[in-house]
Amino acid sequence: MRDRREGWAWTALMAGAVMLAAMGGSLAQNPPAPKAKVVPKHKGHNAAPTPLKKAMPNAADPLADPAVNPFEMDTLSSDYHFKFKLHSFDDTTLAATYYPSRLKTRAPVLLLVHEKGRSSKDFEDPILDLKNQGLAEHAQARGYAVLTFDLRGQGLNRGLEHRAVLPQDWRMMINDLQAAYTFLLDRNNRGQLNLGKLGVLGVGEGANLAAAWAAAPGGAVSTEGRTSDLGALVLVSPLADGAGLALAPLMNQLALRFPLLLMAGGGDPSSGDPVRASRPYVERPQLRGNLVKLYDSKLHGWKLLRYEPRAATEILSFFERSIKFKVFEWEPRYNLNPVAVTDITTVRNAKVPAAAAAKEKEAVPAKEKEAPEAK
Repeated sequence: MRDRREGWAWTALMAGAVMLAAMGGSLAQNPPAPKAKVVPKHKGHNAAPTPLKKAMPNAADPLADPAVNPFEMDTLSSDYHFKFKLHSFDDTTLAATYYPSRLKTRAPVLLLVHEKGRSSKDFEDPILDLKNQGLAEHAQARGYAVLTFDLRGQGLNRGLEHRAVLPQDWRMMINDLQAAYTFLLDRNNRGQLNLGKLGVLGVGEGANLAAAWAAAPGGAVSTEGRTSDLGALVLVSPLADGAGLALAPLMNQLALRFPLLLMAGGGDPSSGDPVRASRPYVERPQLRGNLVKLYDSKLHGWKLLRYEPRAATEILSFFERSIKFKVFEWEPRYNLNPVAVTDITTVRNAKVPAAAAAKEKEAVPAKEKEAPEAK
C-alpha cells in the first residue's frame, strides 16, 4: 500500500510539472496569494469557526520540550539550532537542522538543498566570504530562519549498506522537499517565521531537484486554492539533466513566476553551458528580478559556493532584494498533513558577532517600513 501511495504522489507531481513546463509558464512573478478567512471547526467542536489570524496549533511543540531545549522559544535568538530526524510522508527519516530566527513573524526563511553525494554539512562549513561562518549560521545571524536536511540515501541518512542513490530515490526526493516545507509550515503557524518570505537554494543536482519541486503542482503550497509560497529560487551549478530532471523546460516556466538566480563557473564543464543556455529564458527584459551569474572559474557546486569570492554574499544579497524586505503580512495556514520530528538535540552556535547582530536587528524594521507593498 505504501509503495502505491508513493508512486501515486510522484506520478501526480511529475505529470503536472511536465504539463506546466509545456505551457511555457503563464504565471506572472509574485502572483497574489488569496487569503483564507477561517479555519474549519475542530471535530466535535460546536463553536463558531476561529478567525484564521488567531488560529494556532493545538499540539505541543516538540522543539520547546525542556528535555531537549534549555532555551525559551518565546525569546528565540541566533545562539542555537536544532538537529533532529524529519519524517517524510512515507515515514523515511531525514537528518535535518533548523536554525530559528529572532525576528519571529517578520523572519524570512531559507530552505537549503545540497548536491548529490554531499550533505547539508556543506551549509555548515566556514566560508571566508562570510567571515568564516557557515552559510546557514550566517543567514540566521542576519535574521533568517533556515532549514537544511540530508537528502534520502545521502549524508547521515545512508544505511549500513551504503548503497548508491537510485533514480526512484531522486523521484521521492521531490516529496521530501514538500515534507521539509510542511515542517516550515508548522513553524510558521507557531509564529516563528513568515512563510510568505520563503527562499530556496539548491546546489548541483539539488538545484534541479528544487526547480522540479517548485514546478510541480502542490510544490510549496499549503492548501488547495493557494498559490505557491516560494518567493525566490537560487540554483548553484545546476545540470542540463540532473538526476533525470531537465533544466531548460523548468527555467522557461519558473522564470516567469518569481525572482530567479542562476549561478555557475563559466568554465565548469557540467554547468557552465546549461546556465549560459538558460540566460534567454531567465533574463528577459520584463523580468527585472532575475539574474544569471557566470564566474571566471571552473569550480562546481559546493566548491563554487565555498571558495568563489563573493558567491555567498551574492546569494544573500539576492535573497535580501527578493524576499527579506518584502512586505508580506504574516498569517497562519491550514496544515492538513503535519510531519513528525524525533531525536531532537539542541546545539549552541559558534560565536555570532554581537555588533553585526545588533545592527541587523535595528535595521530590519526601518527597511521593512520603506519597502513597497508586495503585489
